[in-house]
Amino acid sequence: MARRIQPSEFVRGTGQNTDMEGAIAVSAPVAGSTNLYSSVVTTAPGGKTRIHHHGPCETSIYIASGQAHYTWGPTGLEHEMSAGPGDFVYIPARKIHVEQNASATQPLGVI
Repeated sequence: MARRIQPSEFVRGTGQNTDMEGAIAVSAPVAGSTNLYSSVVTTAPGGKTRIHHHGPCETSIYIASGQAHYTWGPTGLEHEMSAGPGDFVYIPARKIHVEQNASATQPLGVI
């Protein structure tokens, strides 16, 4: 069934990283989805994830505001790129990476 999910229904929290606040909009608990996950994430200035991957899931990230910096590779640090508002970032399944807010003063907003 198709449905609208309003911001008041998002599941909000910091999860594993207190530098990042997520607002989960599409997931099994919110929408009943089994193969799709969508959220809005705000990362504090200078905040970053631990080295990680998303298992069998490919990831598409839209940079809504701020400046992002990504590293990836066998240890998560070998390659790097920056991204800004309007850019999409694609991360293949099982690709080890780090996501970071490149700004020391402004939050990073991604979808």
